Amino acid sequence: MRKMTLTLLTGVLALSLAACGNTGNPQASAGGDKGSSASGERTYFINPKSIGPAYWAAAEKGAKKAEADLKVKVLFNAPTEADSSKQINMIQDMLTRKVNGIGVSPNDAKAVGPVFKKAAGQDVKIVTWDSDAPDTDRQYYVAPATDKEVGELLAKTIGEEIGGKGQVAFMVAGLGSQNQIAKSDAAKAYFSAHYPDVKVVTTVSSDDDQQKAYANAQNLIKTYPDLKGIIGFAGGEPPAAAEVVEQAVKAGTLKKNQIAITGIAVPSVVKNYIKNGTIKTDIIWDPGKLAYVTVYALDQLAQGKEIKDGMDIPNVGAVKVDGPNIFIGTLEVTGSNVDSFDF
Repeated sequence: MRKMTLTLLTGVLALSLAACGNTGNPQASAGGDKGSSASGERTYFINPKSIGPAYWAAAEKGAKKAEADLKVKVLFNAPTEADSSKQINMIQDMLTRKVNGIGVSPNDAKAVGPVFKKAAGQDVKIVTWDSDAPDTDRQYYVAPATDKEVGELLAKTIGEEIGGKGQVAFMVAGLGSQNQIAKSDAAKAYFSAHYPDVKVVTTVSSDDDQQKAYANAQNLIKTYPDLKGIIGFAGGEPPAAAEVVEQAVKAGTLKKNQIAITGIAVPSVVKNYIKNGTIKTDIIWDPGKLAYVTVYALDQLAQGKEIKDGMDIPNVGAVKVDGPNIFIGTLEVTGSNVDSFDF
Protein backbone atom coordinates (compact mmCIF):
# COMPACT_ATOMS: atom_id res chain seq x y z
CA MET A 1 0.00 0.00 0.00
CA ARG A 2 2.87 2.39 0.79
CA LYS A 3 4.36 1.88 -2.66
CA MET A 4 0.99 2.59 -4.30
CA THR A 5 0.54 5.79 -2.32
CA LEU A 6 4.02 7.08 -3.15
CA THR A 7 3.76 6.16 -6.82
CA LEU A 8 0.50 8.00 -7.34
CA LEU A 9 1.27 10.94 -5.10
CA THR A 10 4.41 11.62 -7.09
CA GLY A 11 2.27 12.29 -10.16
CA VAL A 12 -0.30 14.22 -8.18
CA LEU A 13 2.26 16.48 -6.50
CA ALA A 14 3.96 17.23 -9.78
CA LEU A 15 0.73 18.54 -11.24
CA SER A 16 -0.86 20.08 -8.16
CA LEU A 17 1.65 22.79 -7.22
CA ALA A 18 -0.67 25.40 -8.66
CA ALA A 19 -3.52 23.98 -6.60
CA CYS A 20 -1.75 24.25 -3.25
CA GLY A 21 -3.03 27.74 -2.54
CA ASN A 22 -6.63 26.83 -3.33
CA THR A 23 -7.21 23.63 -1.41
CA GLY A 24 -8.17 25.13 1.90
CA ASN A 25 -10.98 27.42 2.96
CA PRO A 26 -13.02 28.44 -0.10
CA GLN A 27 -13.56 31.87 1.42
CA ALA A 28 -9.81 32.41 1.47
CA SER A 29 -9.60 31.37 -2.18
CA ALA A 30 -12.37 33.77 -3.08
CA GLY A 31 -10.65 36.69 -1.42
CA GLY A 32 -13.03 37.04 1.51
CA ASP A 33 -16.64 38.06 0.87
CA LYS A 34 -15.87 40.43 -1.97
CA GLY A 35 -17.91 39.42 -5.03
CA SER A 36 -17.52 40.48 -8.65
CA SER A 37 -19.89 43.42 -8.29
CA ALA A 38 -17.67 44.92 -5.58
CA SER A 39 -14.52 44.89 -7.68
CA GLY A 40 -16.05 45.50 -11.12
CA GLU A 41 -14.16 42.45 -12.36
CA ARG A 42 -15.87 39.52 -14.09
CA THR A 43 -15.52 36.58 -11.72
CA TYR A 44 -16.07 32.89 -12.41
CA PHE A 45 -16.21 29.96 -10.04
CA ILE A 46 -14.69 26.84 -11.58
CA ASN A 47 -15.76 23.84 -9.58
CA PRO A 48 -14.30 20.37 -10.28
CA LYS A 49 -15.58 17.22 -8.61
CA SER A 50 -12.88 17.39 -5.95
CA ILE A 51 -9.50 18.90 -5.12
CA GLY A 52 -6.40 16.70 -5.00
CA PRO A 53 -6.29 14.27 -7.94
CA ALA A 54 -3.73 15.06 -10.64
CA TYR A 55 -6.44 15.44 -13.27
CA TRP A 56 -8.04 18.35 -11.43
CA ALA A 57 -4.67 19.89 -10.62
CA ALA A 58 -3.92 19.94 -14.35
CA ALA A 59 -7.34 21.50 -14.98
CA GLU A 60 -6.61 24.26 -12.50
CA LYS A 61 -3.53 25.29 -14.45
CA GLY A 62 -5.70 25.76 -17.53
CA ALA A 63 -8.30 27.76 -15.62
CA LYS A 64 -5.61 30.04 -14.22
CA LYS A 65 -4.10 30.47 -17.69
CA ALA A 66 -7.52 31.62 -18.90
CA GLU A 67 -7.75 33.99 -15.94
CA ALA A 68 -4.51 35.69 -17.00
CA ASP A 69 -5.29 35.73 -20.73
CA LEU A 70 -8.85 37.03 -20.39
CA LYS A 71 -8.09 39.39 -17.51
CA VAL A 72 -10.87 37.99 -15.35
CA LYS A 73 -10.98 36.47 -11.88
CA VAL A 74 -11.13 32.68 -11.57
CA LEU A 75 -11.93 30.98 -8.27
CA PHE A 76 -10.99 27.31 -8.58
CA ASN A 77 -12.11 25.17 -5.67
CA ALA A 78 -14.03 22.06 -4.64
CA PRO A 79 -14.45 19.76 -1.65
CA THR A 80 -11.52 17.49 -0.84
CA GLU A 81 -13.71 14.51 -1.70
CA ALA A 82 -16.33 13.97 -4.40
CA ASP A 83 -19.31 14.89 -2.24
CA SER A 84 -22.42 16.22 -3.98
CA SER A 85 -23.93 18.01 -0.98
CA LYS A 86 -20.66 19.78 -0.19
CA GLN A 87 -20.27 20.75 -3.83
CA ILE A 88 -23.77 22.26 -3.87
CA ASN A 89 -23.11 24.18 -0.65
CA MET A 90 -19.98 25.62 -2.21
CA ILE A 91 -21.90 26.71 -5.31
CA GLN A 92 -24.57 28.31 -3.10
CA ASP A 93 -21.86 30.25 -1.31
CA MET A 94 -20.46 31.53 -4.61
CA LEU A 95 -23.91 32.67 -5.74
CA THR A 96 -24.17 34.69 -2.55
CA ARG A 97 -20.91 36.38 -3.53
CA LYS A 98 -22.44 37.29 -6.88
CA VAL A 99 -20.02 35.64 -9.27
CA ASN A 100 -20.73 36.19 -12.96
CA GLY A 101 -20.62 32.52 -13.88
CA ILE A 102 -20.09 29.01 -12.60
CA GLY A 103 -18.31 26.16 -14.35
CA VAL A 104 -19.23 22.92 -12.59
CA SER A 105 -18.30 19.26 -13.00
CA PRO A 106 -21.30 17.80 -11.16
CA ASN A 107 -20.85 14.87 -8.81
CA ASP A 108 -24.56 14.18 -9.20
CA ALA A 109 -26.27 15.33 -12.39
CA LYS A 110 -29.73 15.51 -10.84
CA ALA A 111 -28.79 16.99 -7.47
CA VAL A 112 -27.39 20.20 -8.97
CA GLY A 113 -30.70 21.02 -10.70
CA PRO A 114 -32.12 23.31 -7.97
CA VAL A 115 -28.91 25.27 -7.41
CA PHE A 116 -28.50 25.72 -11.17
CA LYS A 117 -32.07 27.05 -11.34
CA LYS A 118 -31.22 29.50 -8.59
CA ALA A 119 -28.12 30.60 -10.50
CA ALA A 120 -30.12 31.10 -13.69
CA GLY A 121 -32.62 33.20 -11.75
CA GLN A 122 -29.75 35.47 -10.73
CA ASP A 123 -28.53 35.70 -14.36
CA VAL A 124 -25.40 33.77 -13.45
CA LYS A 125 -24.00 31.97 -16.49
CA ILE A 126 -23.77 28.18 -16.13
CA VAL A 127 -21.41 25.83 -17.95
CA THR A 128 -20.78 22.21 -17.03
CA TRP A 129 -17.49 20.56 -17.90
CA ASP A 130 -16.05 17.05 -17.77
CA SER A 131 -19.40 15.77 -16.47
CA ASP A 132 -22.77 17.08 -17.60
CA ALA A 133 -26.15 17.79 -16.04
CA PRO A 134 -28.27 17.93 -19.20
CA ASP A 135 -31.70 18.25 -17.59
CA THR A 136 -30.85 21.49 -15.80
CA ASP A 137 -30.48 25.19 -16.58
CA ARG A 138 -26.87 24.85 -17.69
CA GLN A 139 -26.19 26.64 -20.97
CA TYR A 140 -23.24 24.67 -22.34
CA TYR A 141 -21.33 21.49 -21.62
CA VAL A 142 -17.58 21.38 -22.32
CA ALA A 143 -16.19 17.93 -23.03
CA PRO A 144 -13.51 16.17 -25.10
CA ALA A 145 -16.14 14.32 -27.15
CA THR A 146 -19.54 12.83 -26.52
CA ASP A 147 -19.63 10.41 -23.61
CA LYS A 148 -20.87 7.83 -26.10
CA GLU A 149 -17.79 8.30 -28.29
CA VAL A 150 -15.40 8.04 -25.36
CA GLY A 151 -17.15 4.98 -23.93
CA GLU A 152 -17.08 3.26 -27.30
CA LEU A 153 -13.39 4.04 -27.77
CA LEU A 154 -12.56 2.54 -24.39
CA ALA A 155 -14.60 -0.59 -25.18
CA LYS A 156 -12.97 -0.93 -28.60
CA THR A 157 -9.50 -0.57 -27.06
CA ILE A 158 -9.97 -3.23 -24.38
CA GLY A 159 -11.91 -5.50 -26.74
CA GLU A 160 -9.02 -5.57 -29.17
CA GLU A 161 -6.47 -6.14 -26.41
CA ILE A 162 -8.24 -9.19 -24.94
CA GLY A 163 -9.04 -10.76 -28.29
CA GLY A 164 -12.74 -10.02 -28.25
CA LYS A 165 -13.77 -12.30 -25.40
CA GLY A 166 -13.52 -12.68 -21.65
CA GLN A 167 -14.53 -10.99 -18.40
CA VAL A 168 -14.14 -7.22 -18.03
CA ALA A 169 -14.69 -5.02 -14.98
CA PHE A 170 -15.52 -1.33 -14.92
CA MET A 171 -14.00 1.08 -12.40
CA VAL A 172 -15.77 4.44 -12.08
CA ALA A 173 -15.33 7.53 -9.92
CA GLY A 174 -18.99 7.88 -9.01
CA LEU A 175 -22.19 5.98 -9.68
CA GLY A 176 -24.20 9.21 -9.84
CA SER A 177 -21.93 11.12 -12.23
CA GLN A 178 -23.59 11.62 -15.60
CA ASN A 179 -20.35 11.21 -17.56
CA GLN A 180 -19.49 7.96 -15.79
CA ILE A 181 -22.96 6.55 -16.38
CA ALA A 182 -23.05 7.57 -20.05
CA LYS A 183 -19.54 6.32 -20.84
CA SER A 184 -20.02 2.96 -19.14
CA ASP A 185 -23.44 2.47 -20.78
CA ALA A 186 -21.90 3.21 -24.17
CA ALA A 187 -19.09 0.74 -23.52
CA LYS A 188 -21.58 -1.99 -22.62
CA ALA A 189 -23.59 -1.28 -25.77
CA TYR A 190 -20.42 -1.42 -27.87
CA PHE A 191 -19.52 -4.81 -26.41
CA SER A 192 -23.00 -6.13 -27.18
CA ALA A 193 -22.78 -4.96 -30.78
CA HIS A 194 -19.15 -5.78 -31.58
CA TYR A 195 -17.81 -8.14 -28.90
CA PRO A 196 -20.73 -10.27 -27.66
CA ASP A 197 -18.28 -12.67 -25.97
CA VAL A 198 -17.06 -9.92 -23.64
CA LYS A 199 -18.90 -10.02 -20.31
CA VAL A 200 -18.96 -7.05 -17.94
CA VAL A 201 -18.89 -8.72 -14.53
CA THR A 202 -19.17 -5.68 -12.26
CA THR A 203 -18.88 -1.90 -11.88
CA VAL A 204 -17.13 -0.55 -8.78
CA SER A 205 -16.98 3.06 -7.60
CA SER A 206 -14.12 4.84 -5.83
CA ASP A 207 -15.92 8.15 -5.15
CA ASP A 208 -12.75 9.81 -6.52
CA ASP A 209 -10.75 8.38 -3.60
CA GLN A 210 -7.39 6.97 -4.67
CA GLN A 211 -7.03 4.49 -1.82
CA LYS A 212 -10.57 3.22 -2.42
CA ALA A 213 -9.74 2.78 -6.12
CA TYR A 214 -6.69 0.74 -5.11
CA ALA A 215 -8.78 -1.42 -2.77
CA ASN A 216 -11.38 -1.88 -5.49
CA ALA A 217 -8.73 -3.15 -7.89
CA GLN A 218 -7.41 -5.58 -5.27
CA ASN A 219 -10.92 -6.94 -4.71
CA LEU A 220 -11.50 -7.32 -8.44
CA ILE A 221 -8.52 -9.58 -9.09
CA LYS A 222 -9.38 -11.68 -6.01
CA THR A 223 -13.09 -11.96 -6.78
CA TYR A 224 -12.73 -12.63 -10.52
CA PRO A 225 -9.76 -14.95 -11.12
CA ASP A 226 -10.67 -15.18 -14.82
CA LEU A 227 -10.74 -11.41 -15.29
CA LYS A 228 -9.22 -10.37 -18.63
CA GLY A 229 -9.63 -6.61 -18.65
CA ILE A 230 -10.28 -3.49 -16.59
CA ILE A 231 -11.57 -0.16 -17.88
CA GLY A 232 -11.02 2.87 -15.64
CA PHE A 233 -13.51 5.61 -16.51
CA ALA A 234 -11.87 8.32 -14.38
CA GLY A 235 -8.36 9.58 -13.74
CA GLY A 236 -7.63 7.65 -10.56
CA GLU A 237 -8.85 4.25 -11.70
CA PRO A 238 -6.27 3.15 -14.34
CA PRO A 239 -3.18 3.86 -12.19
CA ALA A 240 -4.79 2.09 -9.23
CA ALA A 241 -5.57 -0.95 -11.36
CA ALA A 242 -2.10 -0.91 -12.93
CA GLU A 243 -0.32 -0.78 -9.57
CA VAL A 244 -2.39 -3.66 -8.18
CA VAL A 245 -1.79 -5.78 -11.28
CA GLU A 246 1.96 -5.08 -11.25
CA GLN A 247 2.21 -6.06 -7.60
CA ALA A 248 0.26 -9.27 -8.28
CA VAL A 249 2.61 -10.10 -11.16
CA LYS A 250 5.63 -9.57 -8.91
CA ALA A 251 4.03 -11.76 -6.25
CA GLY A 252 3.41 -14.48 -8.81
CA THR A 253 -0.38 -14.47 -8.45
CA LEU A 254 -0.87 -13.06 -11.96
CA LYS A 255 1.03 -13.53 -15.20
CA LYS A 256 2.30 -10.47 -17.04
CA ASN A 257 -0.38 -9.13 -19.42
CA GLN A 258 -2.95 -11.52 -17.96
CA ILE A 259 -5.20 -8.54 -17.30
CA ALA A 260 -5.35 -5.72 -19.86
CA ILE A 261 -5.99 -2.21 -18.57
CA THR A 262 -7.17 0.90 -20.33
CA GLY A 263 -9.01 4.01 -19.29
CA ILE A 264 -8.83 7.74 -18.78
CA ALA A 265 -5.76 9.03 -16.94
CA VAL A 266 -3.31 11.93 -16.89
CA PRO A 267 -0.26 10.79 -18.93
CA SER A 268 2.33 11.74 -16.31
CA VAL A 269 0.61 9.58 -13.69
CA VAL A 270 0.51 6.45 -15.86
CA LYS A 271 3.75 7.03 -17.79
CA ASN A 272 5.69 4.26 -16.06
CA TYR A 273 2.82 1.79 -16.47
CA ILE A 274 2.63 2.59 -20.18
CA LYS A 275 6.38 2.29 -20.65
CA ASN A 276 6.53 -1.15 -19.05
CA GLY A 277 3.45 -2.37 -20.92
CA THR A 278 1.02 -2.77 -18.03
CA ILE A 279 -1.16 -0.20 -19.80
CA LYS A 280 -0.87 -0.24 -23.57
CA THR A 281 -3.28 2.60 -24.42
CA ASP A 282 -4.55 5.49 -22.31
CA ILE A 283 -7.41 7.67 -23.53
CA ILE A 284 -7.15 11.28 -22.44
CA TRP A 285 -7.66 14.91 -23.33
CA ASP A 286 -5.89 17.92 -21.94
CA PRO A 287 -7.79 18.79 -18.73
CA GLY A 288 -6.09 22.19 -18.74
CA LYS A 289 -7.64 22.97 -22.12
CA LEU A 290 -10.98 21.66 -20.91
CA ALA A 291 -10.95 24.12 -18.02
CA TYR A 292 -9.60 26.92 -20.23
CA VAL A 293 -12.51 26.50 -22.63
CA THR A 294 -14.93 26.47 -19.70
CA VAL A 295 -13.68 29.86 -18.50
CA TYR A 296 -13.66 31.16 -22.08
CA ALA A 297 -17.25 30.05 -22.68
CA LEU A 298 -18.44 31.63 -19.43
CA ASP A 299 -16.73 34.89 -20.36
CA GLN A 300 -18.30 34.88 -23.82
CA LEU A 301 -21.74 34.34 -22.27
CA ALA A 302 -21.20 37.03 -19.64
CA GLN A 303 -20.37 39.51 -22.40
CA GLY A 304 -23.35 38.48 -24.50
CA LYS A 305 -21.15 37.06 -27.26
CA GLU A 306 -22.05 34.13 -29.47
CA ILE A 307 -20.39 30.73 -29.19
CA LYS A 308 -19.95 29.34 -32.70
CA ASP A 309 -18.93 26.01 -34.19
CA GLY A 310 -15.30 26.06 -35.30
CA MET A 311 -14.46 29.11 -33.23
CA ASP A 312 -10.75 29.39 -32.58
CA ILE A 313 -9.97 29.66 -28.89
CA PRO A 314 -6.50 30.95 -27.93
CA ASN A 315 -4.17 28.23 -26.56
CA VAL A 316 -6.73 25.58 -27.51
CA GLY A 317 -7.53 25.85 -31.21
CA ALA A 318 -10.78 25.29 -33.08
CA VAL A 319 -13.57 23.59 -31.14
CA LYS A 320 -16.66 21.77 -32.30
CA VAL A 321 -19.93 23.25 -31.09
CA ASP A 322 -22.96 20.99 -31.45
CA GLY A 323 -26.04 22.50 -29.85
CA PRO A 324 -25.21 23.06 -26.17
CA ASN A 325 -22.05 20.94 -26.40
CA ILE A 326 -18.49 22.19 -26.89
CA PHE A 327 -15.99 19.47 -27.82
CA ILE A 328 -12.18 19.83 -27.72
CA GLY A 329 -11.21 16.31 -28.92
CA THR A 330 -9.51 13.24 -27.42
CA LEU A 331 -5.94 11.90 -27.43
CA GLU A 332 -4.52 8.38 -27.35
CA VAL A 333 -1.43 7.90 -25.19
CA THR A 334 0.85 4.94 -25.95
CA GLY A 335 4.44 3.98 -25.40
CA SER A 336 5.44 5.79 -28.56
CA ASN A 337 4.16 9.23 -27.53
CA VAL A 338 3.81 9.25 -23.74
CA ASP A 339 6.94 11.38 -23.30
CA SER A 340 5.48 14.14 -25.46
CA PHE A 341 2.81 15.15 -22.94
CA ASP A 342 3.52 17.84 -20.37
CA PHE A 343 0.63 17.11 -18.01
